[in-house]
This record gives sequence, C-alpha cells and structure tokens, in this order.
Amino acid sequence: MKFPWFPGHMARTKRTMKQHLFGIDLVIEVLDARIPRTSRNPDIKSITENRPRVVVLAKRDLADPNETKAWLRILRADGLDCYAVNAETGEGVEDVVAGISRLAEELMLRLAGRERRPRPFRVMVIGIPNVGKSSLINRIAGRKSAKTGAKPGITRGKQWIRVGRAIELLDMPGVLSPRMDNPEDLFKLAATGALAEECFDEIRVAEDLLETLRDKACNALTARFKLSDIEGEDGHTILQLIGEKRGCLGSGGIVDISRAATIVLSEFRKGLLGRVTLDPAVDDRLEDKT
Repeated sequence: MKFPWFPGHMARTKRTMKQHLFGIDLVIEVLDARIPRTSRNPDIKSITENRPRVVVLAKRDLADPNETKAWLRILRADGLDCYAVNAETGEGVEDVVAGISRLAEELMLRLAGRERRPRPFRVMVIGIPNVGKSSLINRIAGRKSAKTGAKPGITRGKQWIRVGRAIELLDMPGVLSPRMDNPEDLFKLAATGALAEECFDEIRVAEDLLETLRDKACNALTARFKLSDIEGEDGHTILQLIGEKRGCLGSGGIVDISRAATIVLSEFRKGLLGRVTLDPAVDDRLEDKT
C-alpha cells in the first residue's frame, strides 16, 4: 500500500511556517484526541524554534474520555499548557481562550514595562490535515473566518484572523512529518481522516479498523451494524457482514466491499462506532525530544 503522505505543498508549508515565525508570540499545536501521539509532528520544536506552545486535543467527543484525561496528564507533565476541546460545539474552547488571553496580558505588561507601544498578541495555529484547526479558530474568533471541511487539506494557504483588538491568529495548512513512515501510524492517520482518500487503500484500512474496534468497542460496533457475535472474526469477514447488513450488494448478490469500507470509515469518523482512542496513553510513546 502506497501512502504519498508528504506531498510538495506540505514541504512548502513547513518552509512558510518558519518564514512567518518572526513576531509570533505563541504556537497552538492542535492534535487529534484519538491519536495524540500519531498526530503530533516530532519536528515541532525545531519548526517553531522553541516558541511557547499550547497543545489542544481536538475532537474530544470522538475519543475515549479516560484516555483523553490520561493524555492531558502526560502532556501537562511535560510542562505544556494543554486543553481538550470539541470545536464543533465549543466545549472546552473557553479554557483555551482564557489561556491565550492570560499570555497576551503578560505580553502587554512586558511591553508597557519597556515603554513600547502595545501590539496584537500573535498566535500561529498548526497541526496535521483535518485535525480541526480552522474549526477551533472560528470558535475562538466567534465567527466563521477560516475555511472548514470534512476532507483534509481545506486550508491551502495561511490566513490571518483578528480576535478583538488584542489577538491575531495565523491559520496554517496542515503539515505531516516527513519521518512518519510507520505502517501503524499511517493506518491511524488514514482511519481518522488525516490523509486524502486517494492516498490509501480504503478496504485495507477499514478491515484493520474493524479488528481494532472488535477489541476496543465491540458493543458499539455490533449494535450499530446489528451484528451477532464477532469474537475471533477477522476484519475482512466483519466487513463482509456489514456489507450484507447495509445492502452493499452488486450483481449476483456479491457484496461491494468497497462501498462497505466507505461506510465503516465514514461512521467511525463521525463517532457512530463508539468513542475510541487509537493511541493508548503511554508516557514513553510521546516523543517530543527534537
């Protein structure tokens, strides 16, 4: 399976991020709460040149709440301000705004102490494709300023968004790490929607996902698709059963496995197959040592 996961526009975005760091006071790193380790670019420190950072776990409503709490503890133990949010409903966003406002106030006081004119507090928002950066920005800004969508790569270029008189947000296109070549990591990125559909084999990803859900969210999976006991069944068999249940039948009554795979991935990404975290909250798996 071929994953062209670091196309030219991402390399250009990485260079653009470095070019726009001048004058940036804070970096908000948005991670997917279902894959906090996998969605984190291990080059983040070198890219942002050690600017102060706030970490936001987006899509908290789709992740296992206990795992999310554990990830917050791990990240905060690393000395980072960290929040979990659902940008679609605004849950948790007020805490992010309060944290940014506190840092902005501190900047204004420092500028006043040096007898310098006040200026907006500038924040760069970064993260992998389709992680929810633009939705978060729109919630913080209180209006629909940044483009959003279900497919990765909606944000094509940088966008400055003003929040009141005191804060300016810079929305950057999604960036994946050029070192992200682990098959398990690529599966998680594909399953959660961080990779464009043409970049992976939907059937294989759906089958691998079903085996994961069989172990992590069996009750939700069987209830959603009205399946009986699937213990011990492999992903291909479960996908066939789902295709039959949903009427994904072609000529001769043969299951259209591709249609079934599309249904499974779509419903997982919407949270209809349970709240599932694919990255277990294990401290030594969080790599932030670059």
